[in-house]
Amino acid sequence: MKLVETGFKLKFMLTFCLITITAVSMASLLFYFLTYRELSHDYGEAFFTLQSVKRAIFPLLFASIQSIALLTVVSIAIAVLSLFFSHKIAGPLYRFEKSLEAIGAGDLTHISRLRTGDQIQELVTTINVSASSMKQRIKDIQDALARFKTLEEELNKMVDKGFHEKEIEAVADKLRYELNEIKRLLQNIKT
Repeated sequence: MKLVETGFKLKFMLTFCLITITAVSMASLLFYFLTYRELSHDYGEAFFTLQSVKRAIFPLLFASIQSIALLTVVSIAIAVLSLFFSHKIAGPLYRFEKSLEAIGAGDLTHISRLRTGDQIQELVTTINVSASSMKQRIKDIQDALARFKTLEEELNKMVDKGFHEKEIEAVADKLRYELNEIKRLLQNIKT
């Protein structure tokens, strides 16, 4: 069973790769335009131009307002996207916790639902099928117990009215059958 869809994982990775590539590209372009200087034909002037570019690199990368603004924008974008993508997994997990608490408390009519686009869709189906299966097993046991109770009442009436042994034995056989049916149904449930 695949809990998180491949498309979601690829979209998640692609989004963060695009943010990183965009941030690096913007930083590179900013760095290029802020440090671009034409070198002259004279060796001495070219050397001094390179020295001034070298001195300009450190403040541009680490202390400039543009760098700080770019870092802030990228950090906010990553935080917002992380929050968005994490809710696609954390939201369903929260709902599963509440659903399992309801089922554990005995509410087998509870149906788990997820929002469109949430991940772990197969798990919600498994939880709903499991609860439905337990509900059906319990209903089968309740039906067998009701038949058992009806047969017990019938047997008591027969004893009170003084029926023959063969008639009482036939009802007792039906009681044994229903008792064995209840035992069989309970064997499928591990406690």
